[in-house]
Amino acid sequence: MACMLVAYGLTGCMADEVGGVYLVSQEPESMYPVANHYVEILFQAGGDWTASTSTDWLEVSPSHGSGGRNAVTLKTTSANRTKAERTAVLTIVSDGKQESMTIRQSGDYAIFDQDEYVVDAAGGPLTLTFTSNMDRNNLYVSYQKLEWISWTEPIGETRTDWRGRLKELTVSPNPSEDERQAIFVLSTYSRHQELMGLDTTRVRQLGVSAP
Repeated sequence: MACMLVAYGLTGCMADEVGGVYLVSQEPESMYPVANHYVEILFQAGGDWTASTSTDWLEVSPSHGSGGRNAVTLKTTSANRTKAERTAVLTIVSDGKQESMTIRQSGDYAIFDQDEYVVDAAGGPLTLTFTSNMDRNNLYVSYQKLEWISWTEPIGETRTDWRGRLKELTVSPNPSEDERQAIFVLSTYSRHQELMGLDTTRVRQLGVSAP
C-alpha cells in the first residue's frame, strides 16, 4: 500500500499496516484559561478506537470511531480558577494499543473580588476590585456603554499576584423604581488575537423607594 506524506505524516501509514494509533503531534497541547475553548487533535487509527480524558474540565468528542484518519475535538468545560496551570491527559485506544497526550490549561487569571456590586438609588462613586497574575498591558475591561455609569482604565503591576481596581467609576442617581444593571468583563487577547473573557461581575443599582 502506498503511503502519502501529508499532514498525518509518515507514522499515519504505520497505523493502517500494523494497527494501533498514532498521534500527529506528540507535543503537549495548550488550552486557554477559559471555558469553551476548542482544539482539534489529528491521529491515525488502525481499527475502531475510543478516546477519553482524565478530568471533568476537559471533554473529548467524538469519543469513538472507525479506523483511518481521524480527528477529535477537545473542549474546556470550565475556566481555570486554580491560579496555576493544570493538566489533563487525552488517551486514544485502538487494537489494544494506546497513545496519550498531555493537555495543559493556562494558569493566567483575572478575577473580580465580587460577583455583584450593589449600589443604592442615589448612586455615587464605586470601585470594582480584582486580583490577577497578568501584566496589566495584557488585561482589558469592557462593558455595555450606558449613560448612567462611567469609568477609566484599570491599573496594576506585573506578572505576580496583584490587586487591581477600576478608577473613577461613577454611578448616576436612579430616578426610577426599577433596578438597573451593568455587566463588566475582564478580558485578554489570545495568541490568535481573539478577545477572551476571563471573569464577569455585575453592578446592580437599586430603584427609588415607592412613595
